[in-house]
Amino acid sequence: MGRINATFRYRNQQEPETDPQTGFITGSADSGEWSDGGMCQVDRHIPAKVLKGVDGMEYTYTYDLFILKPYDSGDIRVGTEIEVTMEDGSVDGFTAQGVDNCRRYIEVWG
Repeated sequence: MGRINATFRYRNQQEPETDPQTGFITGSADSGEWSDGGMCQVDRHIPAKVLKGVDGMEYTYTYDLFILKPYDSGDIRVGTEIEVTMEDGSVDGFTAQGVDNCRRYIEVWG
């Protein structure tokens, strides 16, 4: 992990929808309230990173979000909408495509 460069908030969708062509979670009309997630590190990848799964599928993502522990990641899961506010005040959002609970941090990508 590098340095803390952003804050984030998140909300979970009631019924996440999957795009039939790509297989990605795209969103839902029914979402819950925004919850404050606190400080984090955000890495933005342009062009998008490509990850090959054990099933042979290729997955692409643009954002890596690193959250320091002790943070309870129980509310953040695949399909969670995440809004990131960077140091310069710019705001961007994405839908979580994966969550990895590592020893020292939680990694969310989307």
